[in-house]
Amino acid sequence: MGKTAGFSAFACLAICLAVGQGSAYAQHANNEQGLTFVAKVPLLNCDGTPCIEARIGEGKPVRLVIDTGDEDTVLDTKIAEVAGIKPTGPAAKGMPAGSYPARIAALRIGELTLKDVDVTAMDFTDWLAKNQMPHAAGTLAYTVFKDRVLQLDFAAHQLRISDVLTGPVDCEESCDKFSLITFGKHGPPIVVAKGFEINGNSVTAQIDTMYTGSLLVYNASIGKLGLGDSAKTTETRQFAFTDGGVTMKAAPAKRESFRGVPLGDVKPKVYFPTPGVHEPDGLFDATVGLELFSDTILTLDFHNMNIFLQKVKRAG
Repeated sequence: MGKTAGFSAFACLAICLAVGQGSAYAQHANNEQGLTFVAKVPLLNCDGTPCIEARIGEGKPVRLVIDTGDEDTVLDTKIAEVAGIKPTGPAAKGMPAGSYPARIAALRIGELTLKDVDVTAMDFTDWLAKNQMPHAAGTLAYTVFKDRVLQLDFAAHQLRISDVLTGPVDCEESCDKFSLITFGKHGPPIVVAKGFEINGNSVTAQIDTMYTGSLLVYNASIGKLGLGDSAKTTETRQFAFTDGGVTMKAAPAKRESFRGVPLGDVKPKVYFPTPGVHEPDGLFDATVGLELFSDTILTLDFHNMNIFLQKVKRAG
């Protein structure tokens, strides 16, 4: 698998922020409506993807990958069996053989207990053998965090989850809006945000925390973003997990940013699809992944549909 820039830099970071609240967004929300983070747990690395330890009921801790690129939470059938989780119905059409819908009565993340979490249980054996799934017990999709703030602090290696929000939070500096847009005309709704840019051009982008690259620009948007020449590149890179493992074309980019703040590597790369990459039928421009979140705090407010991205400066 390809290394993720955000995780390879973890060990050498000196943090220049107050970890108690984690970001200016959280401090502002505290003043407005008493927001507190009810869960603060270590943000771990599962084969280059962000994961945490959680407990199913009173069971032993298991690792779950944070997946903002999917609406379905999945759990390995072996873990489900040990936890005594039973099917709640037949498998949905098109699902792999042996999979089934289920429900976790109590999922414990730090001090937070999430009730009645719907999951799809499936056998991970073949996925793991083909490097199509990180080594973990399952994933937590964005839908688990409905009406909460999810904060991934890639600098301090911490994940934070708020209580359920009931009121508005202003979206100001370093903040923009996101919405749930289907991935293609028949795909599931996924998190698509404004505020991202490439070479100064605005980009609407899916946020996918299981994509280990930087900015993947889809074919329908290459021309309007002025990337026609870059897309002719012959350089390629293989990505695990995304679309079951695919090759993408790679080229240098001048600048990748969020609301004018540079993101990612000092020598950024932009990626383009090959035939194996699923595309969103022109409904948005790109997908952003973990390499753009190096040295950042990514905050997603699933009540007010705000994205806040704070760049953390290294000491020296």
